[in-house]
Amino acid sequence: MARMLDYRDGGAGRSTYRGVGIVLAAWLAGMVVPASGADERGKSKAPPTFTKHVAPILQQKCQNCHRRHQIGPFGLETYEQARKRATDIATVVADRMMPPWKPERGVGPKLKHDQSLSREEIAILVDWAEAGAPQGDPKDLPPPPRFKEGWKLGPPDLVLEPSEDFTIAAGAPDTYRCFVLPTNLAQDAYVSALDFQPGNPRVVHHMNAFVDTTGDGRKRDEAEPGPGYTCFGGPGIASFEELSFWATGHEASHLPEGIGQRLRRQSDVILQVHYHSTGKPERDRPRVGVYFSRAPVKQALHWYPVSNSKFVVKAGEPKAEIRASWFIPTDVEALAVSPHMHSLGRDMRILVTYPNGRSQDLINIPVWDPSWQSSYHFQKPVPLPQGSVIKVVAHFDNSAHARNPNQPPKNVKWGQTADDEMCEGFIAVVKKGQDLTVVRATDDLPDIFAEQRLRKVIKEINRKNR
Repeated sequence: MARMLDYRDGGAGRSTYRGVGIVLAAWLAGMVVPASGADERGKSKAPPTFTKHVAPILQQKCQNCHRRHQIGPFGLETYEQARKRATDIATVVADRMMPPWKPERGVGPKLKHDQSLSREEIAILVDWAEAGAPQGDPKDLPPPPRFKEGWKLGPPDLVLEPSEDFTIAAGAPDTYRCFVLPTNLAQDAYVSALDFQPGNPRVVHHMNAFVDTTGDGRKRDEAEPGPGYTCFGGPGIASFEELSFWATGHEASHLPEGIGQRLRRQSDVILQVHYHSTGKPERDRPRVGVYFSRAPVKQALHWYPVSNSKFVVKAGEPKAEIRASWFIPTDVEALAVSPHMHSLGRDMRILVTYPNGRSQDLINIPVWDPSWQSSYHFQKPVPLPQGSVIKVVAHFDNSAHARNPNQPPKNVKWGQTADDEMCEGFIAVVKKGQDLTVVRATDDLPDIFAEQRLRKVIKEINRKNR
């Protein structure tokens, strides 16, 4: 039987069995599998084969995780490995559970590093499974891909890592650990790219990097034994800035020429790592490779949180809608977005309404999974003129499903812990027309944002005092 995706089933890679066939699963994924055996490949009724049709898809979209010494629980490098799991492959791709690319296809601007499967590719995998997973002619098998090991962008300018290994106990629940990594920079520098290296890929699910200029991360680290400290929804401090994100299969890349993100002197990078157990004791020491901008930086990139921290998701509510918005105070260009919720999230949409009233989706995550959240970079910058409004529309399920950390369910507010929730859409922007190479030019975008926040606080205080 095919497995139909149920976001309430308790985590990534899980689904519930229901009495439907692969054809129905494929239909629900937005395609039709022809009963005749013909598909978008042409009029031929011959079923697809592993060597000619399936292997190229697995090489391009699956083997970055499903190969030796990577996080995938099994390999998909050989015919026999794929044949044994042909039905499972067909069901999870038809459900669009795998590859773990969550944005809805065809919605919003085109994104870099899109790992999603086309309808044609899904049809090939489904047809192959239904045909009994034929191997095909060995001569049709493409050569195995050559994955670049080590630092994908070459030797970094700066490598940051914890001073000691972190131990993941056998059978431990999913663990979120924050490591404070001092940069020891003598002066401010602009970052063009970051790359990440898990010390033990078997246990590292994903990593987030944040910038801390306050020293609050160090205080949390000192207050907890062992390397790092426990964290969940972020670095667990009041003031920070997003820096970069990594998950298995993520392709490191440089920001567009002339754009950089400032890393302040003597700041700390807080590296949040999501660990999952392999069933035996494991150790890990992750590393971050920092690449500084080589070309002169004209525009400074900043992440802005479009957030709602004043909400309550009532116990038992299966689809509570929470909204957030941000009035853009000056002309900017958007380079990336990063939706963020916790375990009760079920979907999130980020869109922009322009001053003329026209609206455009930036991203839609129709089935939220907290284990597969990411940052998504646009292929081209998206102009956002002053007066545009970024809107975040999210839904939360606080019923008694397995992923709910509160059993029985209770009212949930905004907060940093696993028992709390968040509704945040981070957006990476640069100021339009900014040129920091001009003499005495300054990056005034943080000041513009700070002034906007201050006006908002004053307005709220005045409203309460009326």
